[in-house]
Amino acid sequence: MKTRRAFMKKTTLAGMAGILSAGRAPAYAEGMKMVKIGQLGLGSHGFVGRFKNPHAKYKDIIKCRPYAVWDDVPGVAEKMLPIGFEKVCKDPEELVRESDVIHVEHADNRKILELARPALEAGKPVFINRPFTASIADAEEVVRLARSYNAPLMCASSLEFQPEIPEIAQFAKEKGPVRSYMAYCPEPYFTWMFPHVINFAHAALGGGIDTAYFSGDYIIKMGDISIQGGKFVDPKRPYGSAVSLLTYKSRDGEPPIIGMCHIGQAPGTYNIYVYAYEESRNFVCGAELNASNIFEPMFLTLNDFYANRRPPRPYEAILEHHRALVATNVSRLTGRAVKLDSLKGSDALPYDESIRNFLLKRYL
Repeated sequence: MKTRRAFMKKTTLAGMAGILSAGRAPAYAEGMKMVKIGQLGLGSHGFVGRFKNPHAKYKDIIKCRPYAVWDDVPGVAEKMLPIGFEKVCKDPEELVRESDVIHVEHADNRKILELARPALEAGKPVFINRPFTASIADAEEVVRLARSYNAPLMCASSLEFQPEIPEIAQFAKEKGPVRSYMAYCPEPYFTWMFPHVINFAHAALGGGIDTAYFSGDYIIKMGDISIQGGKFVDPKRPYGSAVSLLTYKSRDGEPPIIGMCHIGQAPGTYNIYVYAYEESRNFVCGAELNASNIFEPMFLTLNDFYANRRPPRPYEAILEHHRALVATNVSRLTGRAVKLDSLKGSDALPYDESIRNFLLKRYL
């Protein structure tokens, strides 16, 4: 008669033989090795959910999985479980303890520092969805914490990782110096959409922004929006467009670059028209991608950032993006061009509760 010990030994050896012959660990063991993503707050994107069902061509390189979620409005986190999360945490501290990396998506930018602090102090990789924070002081404190605790930090627009970025940089090197550019985003909302065009140009053409000047239609309050013919439509108000006019510090004695960052009813899709000394050319974001949308490069960058603790952009770039955005808002309030190095810690982005409420309506 076989003993229980003998039976367990036989079945264990058989199981190990199967694993070895298959050349890979069983599904549950593979899942355990995957980096666990914890998301703080409901935001405007579903980046984490993509890790649950990646495109077939990416399956072998995906190293992360959605794990835990939390939101400060009761019932919202539970409604987010179908995105792919495995559990709801009772507070941000529990989520940070149980997750390997932290994804801050909360749409209220005033709460970002408070939400990110526990993860940064734990030395865990932290992604913050745009906009980075509310105030200049908050942004600088987030970066200080990341450096102090060796916590990799990422905040980015999906446009920063498009395949056109190195192409634009090479064009500027060969045909430059660059005299000016016009960057376009067809979406109209101030704090969500200006980062697209500002960051896109920064990734392609470099930094050194000196001043920002706002002009145009200021939209922060979310209305009853729909998309018609590729344009945002609100029956309660017509959408115009806005521009953040950026001037750059002189490079190598050349005239400063003038950057025109448009959002709203802009011509075309996400694109940047670069005026260089020898030639001018328009670059359409994601033009060479045949994937489902232009967010694939962001998804793959997040996978690398979380799995390998490798920030894709320098922290000073993140801070310059934020300063340019805040300077644009200060210009909106003052009606004048604003130097980035004149900003004070209290200078901040605007916020309206309708943004958060617009998102909550989808879940409650």
